[in-house]
Order: sequence, then structure tokens, then C-alpha cells
Amino acid sequence: MSEREHWSVDKKIPLALVITLLIQTGGVVWWSSQLNSRVTVVEERNLKLEVEIGKLKDGSFEVRERFARAETTMQAFVETTRRIEAKLDRLIDDKQPSRTASPR
Repeated sequence: MSEREHWSVDKKIPLALVITLLIQTGGVVWWSSQLNSRVTVVEERNLKLEVEIGKLKDGSFEVRERFARAETTMQAFVETTRRIEAKLDRLIDDKQPSRTASPR
């Protein structure tokens, strides 16, 4: 093989092209490292959630307590709604003219 057939960098390649390729390569390396960091954070968060879900599946007191509080709140809401309805019914009955009154 002659000297001409070997691959070599020629002075005909512009310096701007070489710099651009180096900057792009650095950008790709930086981007991939950032992506790797984000994936690591997501994996850690996922692991924590799996541990929490595992705790909840074991008959967690916290879930039962929240449900009991929600049920108590709902019962209070229903009772309050019944009282409001009763008051509205009395108010409507008071505003209606009596049937025993004589028409004019």
C-alpha cells in the first residue's frame, strides 16, 4: 500500500468543523450523564414507593385510620345536610299561605 491509501487528517478539513464536532460530542456526553442522573433519581423514588406500598399491603394502620376518619366526616356531612333540609322545609312551610285563610 502506498502512502496515499492510508487514512489521515488533511489540512483541507476546516478547523470550525473539528471544533463543532468536539462541542457536539461534549454535548452528547453531558446530556447522557444528565439523563443517567435523572434515571437514577426516578429509580430511587420508585424503590421508595414500592417499599411504602409493601408496608400498606401488610394491613397498615394508617390506611384504616384514614378510612375511619373519612367515614366519620361523611356521617357528619350527612347529618348536617339533613338538618339543613329540615330547616328549609320549615322555612318553605312558613312562607306558604295557609289553606284555611279566606280568599278575598
